[in-house]
Amino acid sequence: MSSLVHHPFNVLETHGRAARPENELLAHSQDLGWGSLHAAIFSEAPLDVREPAVRHPFLIYHMTRPTEVRRRIEGARPEQRLLGPRNICVTPPDTITEWRHCGHPQILQVYVRRSVYESAVAELFGCDASSAELVPRFGITDPLLEQLALVLADALRTGAIGDGLYIDTVAQMIAVHLARSHSVQSRPGHLPPTPMVPHQRMRQLIEYIESNLQDHLTLDAMAAQVCISPLYLARAFKGAIGQSPHQYVLMRRIERAKELLRNTDMPIVDVALSVGFSSQSHLSHWMIRHTGVSPAAYRRGEP
Repeated sequence: MSSLVHHPFNVLETHGRAARPENELLAHSQDLGWGSLHAAIFSEAPLDVREPAVRHPFLIYHMTRPTEVRRRIEGARPEQRLLGPRNICVTPPDTITEWRHCGHPQILQVYVRRSVYESAVAELFGCDASSAELVPRFGITDPLLEQLALVLADALRTGAIGDGLYIDTVAQMIAVHLARSHSVQSRPGHLPPTPMVPHQRMRQLIEYIESNLQDHLTLDAMAAQVCISPLYLARAFKGAIGQSPHQYVLMRRIERAKELLRNTDMPIVDVALSVGFSSQSHLSHWMIRHTGVSPAAYRRGEP
């Protein structure tokens, strides 16, 4: 089974639309260290392009400004319709595709790393990705895929951007949903039952998290502590702890930061980095969101 990779997902691994100078780039994951997916929000200039095959599946979520769009995947009939807010296009990897439109739609484009999709397929169906090829979708509505797209848009815009564990979890959810609902293996029903994790192993995972809050915690590394697939970790963890891995790690980082702010004179930027936040602003965002005060105000004892 493929495992998640954690080197940053570079725009050079995509078709590069976000980097086109005629497009107005609004938010981008390029420099945020995300490894399991690549995402960008941009207002796209009129387009008439033949895009080469890339290794990763991708989706486009239309946000504003309805636009007549034409897509033709090599070997298939062209598709054309008015795409507006909430419409989604899913394009499989390894396809040569022509795109054309004359508008200026605002879109979120998301590439899911191939190995993440392969892992989801292996766990769900016990086969490799070649036996669970994605089915192209054009202008569909999909409430769950839409919700995950909006989560990514919010992350790009607000400050979850430095949290690799959060993004890994979202990428896993997108990959599972694509495999279950938009592949040739699509079938109704639930995920296979989540394996039980013994209490001793779960305690071992909690101790691992406590000892490594300052590091880049990943789903792979956490799942290895309890000998479970990363695909099932979130459900097993929430069943045992009552929170998702991301929520738990986030709260522990905030609590550790509060201890340091109360009991040391460490500069706030060093506090942030020492508990695993990517920057002082990243710590500030989450402290304000969860406690109502900034790190500086908390240190001063303000309510």
